[in-house]
Amino acid sequence: SYRALRERGFLPKNHGVYISRWHHGSPAHRYGLYALHWILEVNGAETPDIDTFLQVVSKLEDKSFVRIKVCHLDNKPKVITLKLNHGFWPTWLLTLNHRSGEWERSVLQN
Repeated sequence: SYRALRERGFLPKNHGVYISRWHHGSPAHRYGLYALHWILEVNGAETPDIDTFLQVVSKLEDKSFVRIKVCHLDNKPKVITLKLNHGFWPTWLLTLNHRSGEWERSVLQN
């Protein structure tokens, strides 16, 4: 999980996928899914790591409503429901190119 948070000594049970950033105007922003949260479940399916998370979200249809269970730094879980919009906000995968030192964005097909 995210190194700075591990150093603080806090990780939620079953960890989840850490949200380090969101974009203004995105479904995450509009529905209150902010940075400093871990995504623990998507539609009741546990998401303990990024690979499992990507498997779960790859099956979601555009314009569908999604129930997301998250945990914040205060260790209080909450559930958020948001509506997907793949046309304007597709699922991205950001990876660090270790040769160039730059981040590369690839759009995952839904």
